Amino acid sequence: MSLRYTVIVPVAEFRAEEPVLARLREVAPSTGLQILVAVGAHPARQRNAALGRATGEIVVFLDNDCAIGAEYWKELERDFARPGVEVVGGPALLRPDAAGPERIFHALLTHPLVVGPVCARYAARGPFRAASQTELILCNLAARRELFAKIGLLPVELYPNEENEWLDRAQAAGVGIYYDPGLQVFRPQRETWGEMARMLVRYGMGRTKQLQISGWHFTAHQLAPVVLLVPLAALAKGLTGMVIFGTGWLMLALLVATTGGSRLSAGERVIAGLVAPLVPLLYALGQVAGWFRLGVPSPGATAEIAVVDETGQSR
Repeated sequence: MSLRYTVIVPVAEFRAEEPVLARLREVAPSTGLQILVAVGAHPARQRNAALGRATGEIVVFLDNDCAIGAEYWKELERDFARPGVEVVGGPALLRPDAAGPERIFHALLTHPLVVGPVCARYAARGPFRAASQTELILCNLAARRELFAKIGLLPVELYPNEENEWLDRAQAAGVGIYYDPGLQVFRPQRETWGEMARMLVRYGMGRTKQLQISGWHFTAHQLAPVVLLVPLAALAKGLTGMVIFGTGWLMLALLVATTGGSRLSAGERVIAGLVAPLVPLLYALGQVAGWFRLGVPSPGATAEIAVVDETGQSR
């Protein structure tokens, strides 16, 4: 009988004590599990290499720093027992012992006023429902293995945002894609302001590259860079514009500080509110920067990829 699940984890270097591997040893499904750890320097290529060795009926993508919830496998069983479910994903929640900066960054990523519907990637939002790439994240995504023969593999010219392009292709092919708020993993968030800023800019650049491949559609993601024009237009009007800009910034800060981040202290709420406008601005800046890189070819991947099991043995 074939295995029910194959878990694929890309890493830069194999370590048996990776959080995801430790947790998978503690919480395993009763229906059979294959764990493939893809070692290399290009996550999209690594995941594709592991897909070529997958034997499970359902492929589960996790990251090395993820810990699955206690009911994870039962939740997956329920999801794939539903008619029409071919892809399902859930949120990547913040680890329980997260430090102050991590809590602030996560609060910003889970606030709908700051990131829109993308907040469902980081917090359990709403009911089980049909979804698109906007609400799903690759560190907690499961798909029927047969789909990769039908839709194709992850695009190797993209990182990050490779799952967004693949999900766009899947949706265009009529694949049943769903979001399950109960399908949860726990992971750390960025630990410094610099790491958070670089992540936002990099994600913005990846989005521009992804849209070049997926095609240009009238979506909020494509309109995001327009938000940069608002503060620039205001500041160009001199003192009056600066007052308008500052007032708008403080209003958003107040809304975010008073409505988000239940795990934050009062001081952390103030900080989160004050920096909240930077999140869409940095993301939009990354998208604009991505436009200037569209004509630059991506560097070729020369490093070898090794696919091993949870003990480090070649597969």
